[in-house]
Amino acid sequence: MEPFFKGFWVYLLILSRLTGIIMLVPVFSSENIPFRIRMSLAIFISFIFFPLVGEYLPKVSFENFYKFLLEIICQFFIGLLISFFIQVIFTAFILTGEFFSVQMGISFSEVLDPQSQVSMPLIGTLKNLIAILLFLTVDFEVDGYYVPAYLHIIRAIHYSFISVPTFVFDFQTIGGIMNYVDQAFGIMFLIALKIGLPLVGILFITSVALGIAGKASPQLNLLNMGLQINIITGMIILIVLFPVIIPLMRDSFMNIMDFLGEMFYAWPNK
Repeated sequence: MEPFFKGFWVYLLILSRLTGIIMLVPVFSSENIPFRIRMSLAIFISFIFFPLVGEYLPKVSFENFYKFLLEIICQFFIGLLISFFIQVIFTAFILTGEFFSVQMGISFSEVLDPQSQVSMPLIGTLKNLIAILLFLTVDFEVDGYYVPAYLHIIRAIHYSFISVPTFVFDFQTIGGIMNYVDQAFGIMFLIALKIGLPLVGILFITSVALGIAGKASPQLNLLNMGLQINIITGMIILIVLFPVIIPLMRDSFMNIMDFLGEMFYAWPNK
């Protein structure tokens, strides 16, 4: 019975990390997915991972309950950390929608986001839905594997068990994590700027042109028509730029996979 219990404790460690990921990772953490289904998915994936990564995890005995509980918390925290970095990409797309909405003058129009159950600007919700579609269906290559983003995440989780078997609370590890969190926010704003800059720039030029034309010909009353003109121009530009924006969104998933791989490789307590 002792080998069974040792394997069971290791399985609980795997399940703890998977639970932390499922609770926050985009799409699967949606409130539209019942908690039972999310936990069932975590239990199922943990069974798959157990023979693959069980030997890399620390052998903690249940006899030392407090040490085992601390290890459970550490695994759960690592899972939350991984899903947080993935969530940053979706936040970048929502931030891009905020840029669009403010510049187009429709930031006051909000709809309920079906994933987070939070009201978002219309364009931000559109970007988020496109990102979900890309996340689940569009293949891209990382390390020679040509699969959708959610399957790359499963590969990243498998690699995380090998590279980051546990979490040690020391200044080196915490300092490294804070550094990567800072880099993640930088990546988020860079992606939002890269996707949103063409439309925001064109709408800014349109607003300047309307201001100059309204000043030159006050009888046209162009300033009062500026909101309608900005909305129509913004929608036309958005449709025209979709063939450019979607590849940039797909490349963002590639960037975050490379970012996670770099973090796992540089983890000080492998």
